[in-house]
Amino acid sequence: MNTEITIKHEISSLLKNSTEANNFINLLSQLGELLFFGGSIRDYYINKKYESLPRDFDIAIKFDVNKSSQTSDDLECLIKRYSHKKNRFGGYKVQVENVEFDIWDMHNTWAFREKKVLAKEENLIKTVYLNIDGIVYNYNKNILYYEEINKSLENQLIDIVLEDNPQKKLNLLRAIIFKNKYCFQYSNELIEEFRKEIRFNSDFDNELYQLQFTHYKEERLSFEKIHEEIGLLK
Repeated sequence: MNTEITIKHEISSLLKNSTEANNFINLLSQLGELLFFGGSIRDYYINKKYESLPRDFDIAIKFDVNKSSQTSDDLECLIKRYSHKKNRFGGYKVQVENVEFDIWDMHNTWAFREKKVLAKEENLIKTVYLNIDGIVYNYNKNILYYEEINKSLENQLIDIVLEDNPQKKLNLLRAIIFKNKYCFQYSNELIEEFRKEIRFNSDFDNELYQLQFTHYKEERLSFEKIHEEIGLLK
């Protein structure tokens, strides 16, 4: 879906004082098409601007299928220049100056690798658990895919896109955070997923509270707020 957007320019402006990070993106874009997804694109789309440097940039690389082995090797060679580690899902966490990047081979993202969804660029928005995460930006071609996030914004509703997800509890925590951040409601399907967890886990509110420190390294919601939200869903 083509649209008049300025995300590429905004990312460059955001990183104007991080020359090495900006250069890293440019080098990546020479290896393949960069598909930005996650919070760095979602928050810009909702706020129409970057209010601060995102916590990280999630990028899936779409390699030329005729050069896949070569470009995968080139990616590893590039990443080795920087502080990095491989995560348990097969992606790379790369630190460049003060900017963190999570880098994936598009075909190796979980839902594509597990054949939950046909591995196509435009289908990345179909691989998320929550519709409010359903946005992807092709940096090389200046194309934005945003049908799923638009459903969330238009209906002020947080809904499930792809139920199968290896990090379901984290996404349920994120649903609570989004509900409180944007004053949205949960869909009936999402409420039922919460209730399934609540029925089988009497300590679910504390588990979600602790999970935010593992993922965000900070408290986003107090235990009392999470406990209150879980209580409303019983």
